[in-house]
Amino acid sequence: MNPRPTGCENISIVVRLVDENYVIKERLLTIATAVAGDAKTLTQTLIAEIRKVGLSTDKILSQVYDGASLMSGRHGGVQRLLQDELGREIPYVHRFNHQLHLIVVHAMSGERAIEDLFNICNVLYKFTRKPTVAAHYQGNTLKRLLEQRWTGHLATVQIILKSFQDIVELLGHVENSLHHFQLT
Repeated sequence: MNPRPTGCENISIVVRLVDENYVIKERLLTIATAVAGDAKTLTQTLIAEIRKVGLSTDKILSQVYDGASLMSGRHGGVQRLLQDELGREIPYVHRFNHQLHLIVVHAMSGERAIEDLFNICNVLYKFTRKPTVAAHYQGNTLKRLLEQRWTGHLATVQIILKSFQDIVELLGHVENSLHHFQLT
């Protein structure tokens, strides 16, 4: 969920299914907007969106959310309210990707060289976004590192490696410009 300036909530609804060949697939069903961010409204929005695309809520076998009590709460979270609303038990499974991410971030934060690398990545991102610098940068657009998205760290490093020569040329141009201004 992402808060919107309007006070509404965006909800990504993803379905996991087994096709006719017994292959497991995941599909983004929709990105819905809920008028409020409470568990009841989110549950009602979830059910309405599933039904709106012609799917039966009778086919829901399980539900997966992160550990936020709003979603996973046993008494008042979406997972509980969905079961109450549909009148049957629908097992809740914690989304372990988030926990795995926290483990990776924690492990990496203990290694000074890796921490330095990502600090440099952040500085390069911010630096290349400055309009006067961006006008001279010819490489791929660098990505902002988000603490909660470890895959973004990988994407950032890949872009820096791919655009390494462009970054070196940009820094050389900046250095020459600074040297020129110091002489004048």
